Amino acid sequence: MFVLETLGPLAAGPEGFPRRDGAPYLPGADLREALLTAALTYAFERDEAFAAEMRRFAQHAFKGSAGELAAAMLEALLLRQPELEALAPADVPLAEPERRRVLVVDTAAGRVEGGLELELFEGRAEVPALLQPELETWLAAAARRYRAVLSSAEAAELTRVLPESEPLYRALEAREGEGTFWPLRAGYWTPEPEGGRFLAFARSAAADRALERRFRTRPLPQRILYDPETRCSLGWVNLRKEG
Repeated sequence: MFVLETLGPLAAGPEGFPRRDGAPYLPGADLREALLTAALTYAFERDEAFAAEMRRFAQHAFKGSAGELAAAMLEALLLRQPELEALAPADVPLAEPERRRVLVVDTAAGRVEGGLELELFEGRAEVPALLQPELETWLAAAARRYRAVLSSAEAAELTRVLPESEPLYRALEAREGEGTFWPLRAGYWTPEPEGGRFLAFARSAAADRALERRFRTRPLPQRILYDPETRCSLGWVNLRKEG
């Protein structure tokens, strides 16, 4: 059995969590997106030929929108590693969430640009069978690396706007030494539909510039959702295998 535990509040979207027979749940598609986004960033670091092809896409070869580029990158990952197609997490039943106001932080502009009310879940939830054993070790490494890169990049920008968020990022770094788990960024943590898929370009200055010039986006999403009550940005979770 897997258990999902939140490190920051978890949201599913502006409309709240979907419900089945009145009971809220996190869509399995959200976990699949989180796992594949982590896998994409890890593949960039482990396979230079794959990374070069994706940089070529960003810099001049791909002619679509930012959303279409994000989709094309995922398609390329699944061609590289077709075993990841088997990732099909089930929906995760949750306890009743709480509704409260969160902030929308524009990290590039260095300001809070507004707020919105969201349903937020905090706590633990049992997750139906999730990962094939042959994928567990690779995905654990991918997830750990992705969180390290994402939390470092986000902390550098968010703490300039909201210094009180700094303890969250110290806590995330400290958890890297814990036992077997899959650290993920899940659910609705940025209003930008590409989520964290472009983070893999963060180490390439040329690709970073191309994202801005050609797609009006950047490796780290510009807008981050932040809960002032917990002093945490949204979506930080761990998956743990128990039993």
